[in-house]
Amino acid sequence: DAFTNAAGPKSDNIKMPGLESVVDQATEDMNRARQQHEDAVRAFEQKAAQRQMAVPTGDAQVKAKLREFGEPACIFGEGPYERRDRLRTIMAGRSTESQHTKRQEVAGDEDLFYTEGLEELLEARVKIAEWSIPRANQRLIKERKARAAEDPLEYEERIDRFCTFLQKSMVAEVSQVGDERPLTQGKFSPDAQLYCTSSWSGFIKLWKVPSCEPTLTIRGHEDRCHSIAWHPTCKGAPPFEGKTVRLASASADSRVNLWCLTESQPLAVLEGHEDRVNRVVFHPMGEHVLTTSHDMSWRLWDIETSSELLLQEGHSRPTYGAAVHPDGSLAATSDLGGVVRVWDLRSGKSIMPLAGHGKQVLSVDFHPRGSLLATAADDHSVRIWDMRKRRCLHNLLGHNKLISEVSFERGEGRLMLTASYDGTVKIWSTTDWRCVKVLIGHEGRVMGADHIPSSINGHHYIGSVAFDRTLKFWSTQGKAEPPVDATSFME
Repeated sequence: DAFTNAAGPKSDNIKMPGLESVVDQATEDMNRARQQHEDAVRAFEQKAAQRQMAVPTGDAQVKAKLREFGEPACIFGEGPYERRDRLRTIMAGRSTESQHTKRQEVAGDEDLFYTEGLEELLEARVKIAEWSIPRANQRLIKERKARAAEDPLEYEERIDRFCTFLQKSMVAEVSQVGDERPLTQGKFSPDAQLYCTSSWSGFIKLWKVPSCEPTLTIRGHEDRCHSIAWHPTCKGAPPFEGKTVRLASASADSRVNLWCLTESQPLAVLEGHEDRVNRVVFHPMGEHVLTTSHDMSWRLWDIETSSELLLQEGHSRPTYGAAVHPDGSLAATSDLGGVVRVWDLRSGKSIMPLAGHGKQVLSVDFHPRGSLLATAADDHSVRIWDMRKRRCLHNLLGHNKLISEVSFERGEGRLMLTASYDGTVKIWSTTDWRCVKVLIGHEGRVMGADHIPSSINGHHYIGSVAFDRTLKFWSTQGKAEPPVDATSFME
């Protein structure tokens, strides 16, 4: 009929999809979705790998690595941060491409992202371990005996008596103009006979203790001298005999000089840093020197051969403060980003990153008993860290300007001093962390301060240097007449 004839042609124009075409379409969609998912997972894993990838921190090393990859070392408008980020992206891409082939390569042919240590470094680590472990054992035995022999309350009362005596009697005994330019650091010799100062003029001067008379002047560096350190075994006063290392000095000319103090020329020059050297400290064993620098690394040097044993990266900002544990097993370094790292010198590992300061950390020091670490920063605070509990015990807001140095008393560690740009030196009790005495006298910012290693006639001395070019000796003796017998306060 007509209806059927009319509908017939129209039904012929409608094409229904077959089962095979539906399955093919679904398979294509699934493959596309699967590919998108795999690409997203790959991108996520690549970003995670980039974050965990060991990328050099120094700008010079970043440029050298880029040249190794055949990439331009510098791009117009690119800073050190962007350059390092570009290297991370390139390294991540290279590692992804060659991931399977690298597994099959021989270990010696792999592209290593760490510095292979020298045989001399291994020997030094073993020697440090053999030297430090017996010392740690002796320290712990001594600490246990002291706890058993003296009640903690009696110990605190004894420290309080000493702090009260110090509060009443410590005054400025001697003040001396130390140089034509600002002084940068001052340190007492291990036997308390000499006090050494460094300055922006590059001169290093030795002063007699307690008279503060100049006894030796050396033209140490052509540029500013930032830090000095005494060898742990140095004893006596000029004139010295024999060519043994007695003093080390660090300068803005990227060099570290080792002095025997019998000649006007250094015994050895340690060269390797690419920027100004900020701090130099001796290892208590006396065979190695540790230095920090604006090239964002710290280095370990062998004194006997004057060679660099270790170039340690790990800080993302210029490294500044440095200290070595009394046992010789650990080292602490700080940077201008506010991060402090504790390193195990026996294994080379960074065992404890300490992040708490909001600004640059300029000084660190270990307590003589070894369980505490003090850090001083530009946020006007000193933090006391417990090395055993791995946390901050106290946050001391002691100054209203940058704190340039923190230092514990040698031996028993009853006192801690802080030097600040607010022109004061403060002495703190280590039993309750209260400020015992404020030493006011410098007209400019105080650049550094140090405890005397051993008392003179029972009296405690502190030396300080400042931007006003003066050095001062503070003592519990002062100018008191008649002389006060301080030994009764020590018992």
